Amino acid sequence: MTIATVPAISEADARIERRLCELATYDSASIWEAQDELSSAIAEAGMHFEGRAYPVCLRPLAIDCGLANHLTATAEAVIKLLDVAAELYCCNEDVQDLFPAYKHLRHWITILPKHRPIVRICRLDGLFGSDGYYKIIETNTEAPGGVIQNGLAAKVWSRIPNPLTHGLSLDVSKQPFAKDPTCFVRELVSAYHSAAGSELKTAAVVNFRGRYANEVDWIVNGLRDAGVKATLLDVSTMKLTPRGLVGPDGELIELVYNKLDPRDVIEACEAEDYLRACAAQEVVSINPWVSQCVLSDKAILALLSDDRFSSNFNAEQISLIARHVPWTRLVREGVTTDPNRRRIELISYIRKNKTDLVLKPSNATRGEHVLVGRLTSSEAWEEHIDRAARNPYVVQEYIAPGEVTALHPPSRSFKKMAYGIDCYVFGGRLAGFQSRASLDPVMNVGRSGILLPIAID
Repeated sequence: MTIATVPAISEADARIERRLCELATYDSASIWEAQDELSSAIAEAGMHFEGRAYPVCLRPLAIDCGLANHLTATAEAVIKLLDVAAELYCCNEDVQDLFPAYKHLRHWITILPKHRPIVRICRLDGLFGSDGYYKIIETNTEAPGGVIQNGLAAKVWSRIPNPLTHGLSLDVSKQPFAKDPTCFVRELVSAYHSAAGSELKTAAVVNFRGRYANEVDWIVNGLRDAGVKATLLDVSTMKLTPRGLVGPDGELIELVYNKLDPRDVIEACEAEDYLRACAAQEVVSINPWVSQCVLSDKAILALLSDDRFSSNFNAEQISLIARHVPWTRLVREGVTTDPNRRRIELISYIRKNKTDLVLKPSNATRGEHVLVGRLTSSEAWEEHIDRAARNPYVVQEYIAPGEVTALHPPSRSFKKMAYGIDCYVFGGRLAGFQSRASLDPVMNVGRSGILLPIAID
């Protein structure tokens, strides 16, 4: 697969940027009126972020067809890389050492499902590097947010009169999940049929102690609309029996969708039946434990970007990794190679190259404890290096985010905000895009970020 470098912004988006800046100066009332209409329509449609308003911005991010195709090809190819990585984890001790938090669960994680791709639902988060290539900075192969609501939000956005896009030919419906918001549920049903060879009758959306409830209502209701008896269950309420996994009413559960943080579940004794049932494939689990733990861990990018493991990938895949996976290493004492393939002592390198690096907990979510070197004092950086060396952390090359002007509803103002583009992939195929924008250098809707609809011109 040959992919040329592409610009991170289209001419249509540049026009939107100019128009927003002009209207913000001369007619801001018209923009806020349209934003309020959009926010009301989103709320009336029932979209929310764990009970709070779903933060969809009037300003879209416009990309051209060339960029859309580039992102599609990249995302779909990365999913195939993850299949190779999962198989490597099962047989390579050096790979297993990159994921120390899951050592005691290895006997469950290494039971891989027969279907490919292993990752049925995921969201790849990315930024554009200085070389023009899209860089995957997180894989999100556990249970990413936005799988239903972002497609719905795009459709609602497209119906609102928008002074920012007047005269532009922009289309959200080229994205499968915007054209048909039921495509996520259809993927769950299809995944079950592929694994079991029969029609799905019962399913559970599973969380733990009420955490991560975003979109659960949409998923449950979507399955019910598809003719499946579906419910929301806590992992502690399910039992593994000779018949299979059953809920509190004793009914057999055929498929589970994991809407939880694996870090919580793997340490909980009341979750053991559930862990065993998913591992033994007594129930079809979306996604399986290798996806929930290993492939979603940020150390997966250390596996992909380290030359020690390159012999396990073909030439096309090596080229893909070089373009689209940023240099990443698990933080620990020892010798490795830097982004230019020079041998280095890693801890010393991290100390000396603060402005070019980011430290991240390898398996945390929502931007927890992420430290951007160039925005961090030397004292705090030193303290964080010590913490990182004692805990599962990764260090990653810093990718500067792009900037857009956007409406910031909480402050009722226009702000320059950092943005990225994320790719949703269902069943190995691109389902759609989202763009998150934030005043915070760590972009996350859970950290007061906003969502920019992606429109293709």
